[in-house]
Amino acid sequence: MVGVLIGDFSAQFHAYIMDGMKVEAKKYPDVQFVYVDGKFDSTVQLGQVENFIAQKVDAIIFVPGDSEGSRPAVDLIAKAGIPLINVNTKVPNADQVAAYAYAGSSSVESGEILMEAMAEVMGGKGNMIELQGWYGHEPQIERHQGIANILKKHPDIKVLAEDSGKWNREEGMKKVENWIQSDLKGKFNAIVAHNDEMAVGAVKALEDAGLLEQVVVGGIDATPDALNMLKAGKLKVTVFQDAFGQGAKGVELAVKVLNGEKLEKEYIIPYKRVKPEEADKYLAIYGKK
Repeated sequence: MVGVLIGDFSAQFHAYIMDGMKVEAKKYPDVQFVYVDGKFDSTVQLGQVENFIAQKVDAIIFVPGDSEGSRPAVDLIAKAGIPLINVNTKVPNADQVAAYAYAGSSSVESGEILMEAMAEVMGGKGNMIELQGWYGHEPQIERHQGIANILKKHPDIKVLAEDSGKWNREEGMKKVENWIQSDLKGKFNAIVAHNDEMAVGAVKALEDAGLLEQVVVGGIDATPDALNMLKAGKLKVTVFQDAFGQGAKGVELAVKVLNGEKLEKEYIIPYKRVKPEEADKYLAIYGKK
């Protein structure tokens, strides 16, 4: 049996990772995969790890809700001697685990691709707001770093404000509504969001305020809603992160470790900028056109 810890079932990207896992898992009918919802709560995920250890699972696939918060859970996995397949968000203390592999993408790279594209759309100048993920989450830290790396090359682009939208569409929308109602209204012409859920919320807030023509928005993940907004010209940039590929690779690696195969430490799945004319191609990955 393989225990699968998902950061949050209701987070769209995590749901797509799980979809990829379930499709791949059909190839291995002799292996049971048990999926549990971490609800973006490290304490919940710690309890789930304790349960999996008590059930004597053969391997654990871990999509952390919070990288730093996952330390105690990884400690338990290491002490129990259970192989760990880490998907999407890296855990910080993986070196303790005897059998470990990571399947995911470089969050720094995604921030760099996003900001390069946004700088292009902005014509290399202007004022932006950075809508970040949950503070302390590994993708928030690394995407912010990637954005900062590119901003060094564009001194005429200024960051007027930054805040966390907690990876959430509604929270992202609220943050942008607050900025629109503040003294920043009319002073920024771009919103750079750490994921598409927040970018979609930003677009909706700007649309409701009649400001979408004045502000360009970009995000990361290339989710179906974002791809449709890209086609419609409402979203200017999205960067594809292969949720299905990450999930499928996680299951594939878990089965390999069960079969006694030696794994590499990392399996990196690259990000790609999506152009508007490519939106249908990426929508087809989700089975939606």
